[in-house]
Amino acid sequence: MTAPVIHLCGWPGAGKATIGARLAARLGGRLIDNHLALDPAGALFDRSDPRHAALRATIRAAIDQAALALPPAIPLILTDALSDDAADDVLFAPTRALARARGARLLCVTLDLDPQENRRRLTDPARGQGTKLTDPAILDSLRARHALLRPDGAIPLDVTALSPDQAATAIIDALDLAAGCPA
Repeated sequence: MTAPVIHLCGWPGAGKATIGARLAARLGGRLIDNHLALDPAGALFDRSDPRHAALRATIRAAIDQAALALPPAIPLILTDALSDDAADDVLFAPTRALARARGARLLCVTLDLDPQENRRRLTDPARGQGTKLTDPAILDSLRARHALLRPDGAIPLDVTALSPDQAATAIIDALDLAAGCPA
């Protein structure tokens, strides 16, 4: 049986990587955090530089190719901070392609949280590693201009008052009920 590909989408600071790590540990899966591609690209190029997007796509393609070699029983958990606009739908396409290539259900979870709690988590000093966003003004601007990606069939989960373990439990409980997102 092929395990699902689980996509966690949420605002920067929502806890995607932490929740994803808890899910991976509990399900025996692998976490493919969006910063695996963002950090190397960001080390070389500013996000506004077209070479950033090209390098990020190349790295993501290599990660996805390697993931296809994993046994089908291993769930894959991917994270993203994507909006519901056309440019971000292009960034979501590799996740859909990965699920199709594995013959797996794509289960999408949209993590949302109260803006004040989001700002608190975003500015937590433990979040400062790598290229993670820590500027609350940028977060506020993103939240004012965009809505989170919510593919058809996505499971909404408000993580405002949930610990990472509670969020992972809620996602695991919802997996049995989810038909999946169109891949």
